[in-house]
Amino acid sequence: MYEVPTDRVSGKTIYCFKFSGSGNAYLYKGRIKVNGVLTFDYLESLSNHVHELRGLRFRVTNHKLKLLLTQFEQVFVPMIYEIEEYQRLKGFEISFMGRSRRLKEAFSDPELYYYTFMSLPSDKSRLMSLRVIRRWIYQIWTLKLACEALKASKFKGHEYEGRPYWWIEQGSDMCTSIMETPFEDVTFWLEFQPGSGAHMIGMFVERRVPIRPDIVLVKGYFEWTRDFVESGKAIDVIIECKEDPFDKWKGEIESQIIPYQKIFKPRNFIVASLERVPETAKERLKKQGIDVVDDLKPNSESIKEFTSSIVKAFERA
Repeated sequence: MYEVPTDRVSGKTIYCFKFSGSGNAYLYKGRIKVNGVLTFDYLESLSNHVHELRGLRFRVTNHKLKLLLTQFEQVFVPMIYEIEEYQRLKGFEISFMGRSRRLKEAFSDPELYYYTFMSLPSDKSRLMSLRVIRRWIYQIWTLKLACEALKASKFKGHEYEGRPYWWIEQGSDMCTSIMETPFEDVTFWLEFQPGSGAHMIGMFVERRVPIRPDIVLVKGYFEWTRDFVESGKAIDVIIECKEDPFDKWKGEIESQIIPYQKIFKPRNFIVASLERVPETAKERLKKQGIDVVDDLKPNSESIKEFTSSIVKAFERA
C-alpha cells in the first residue's frame, strides 16, 4: 500500500500494472478527477503500450537492487544483443518454453522486462526475478561463446517452419540443439537433467541440491536426453556458469561443483565466472580437474581463454 498526497499527483498521468494468473501483464492509465476520484482506462497488454512508458523509471531505494539494475543495463543487455546478432548470423530462433515468460520478454525488449519485473510489489520479488533472468542470460551467452569456439556452421535437429531453433527449458527431455562443427556434430543442453528421477544429490551434502549442470556438450547427434544416457558415452564438457560475485557461490564448490564432477565424470569441466575468482580457489579446483575462466563478460580478454579451453577439450576428446 502506498499513500500519496493528492496534490502530488493531481493532473499527472498514473499508470497501474496488473498481471493475470498466467503472468500476462496489462497496463491501465488514469488521472485524478476534479472531485478527487481516481479513474483508470484499460490500455490492453503492456507489451503493446510499452512505448508510452519509455524513459520513465521506478524510484529505487534498495542498494542491492540499484547495483543489479545498473549491472543488468551495462552487462546483461549487451549479452542479449550479442545473442540476437548470433541468431541472425546463424539463422536460428530461440524457443523459450515452460515458465520463461519474463525471460522471453527480456530478449524481445529489455525495456519491457524492466517494467514487468519492477512493477512487482516488493524489492524482494524484484531481486528474485532479476537474479533468475541474469542467470539464464549468462548461461545462454556462455553457450553462444562455446558454439563460436567450436565454429558451429549451422544448427539442426529442431526445426519449425524451416528454421532451426534452440529449445530453452529447465530439465527438458530434449536437447537444446545440435550443431555441425569441424569436430563432427555436437549436441548441447542448457540445465541438463539426466532423468526425471535423478534430480537430487543429497547423498553428497547435507542439503538438497538439484542435479542440473548448466551447459553440457557432447560429440554426436542426440535429440533426446535419454538417447544420450543410454548410449553410455561420456560428457565431453560441462560448463558451470556463475554470474554472482565469488563470495555468493563459493560454498557451491563443495555442495555442487565437485559433486557434479564425481557424478557425471566429464572429460572436461569448466567454471565460467562473470566476476573475479581468487587464485586459491582456482588452484583448488584445478587439482580436481576443473578449470576456471573468470571475468568472462562481453569484450573481455577472458573470452580468448574460454575459447581456447573449449577447443582444447574437443581436440582431446
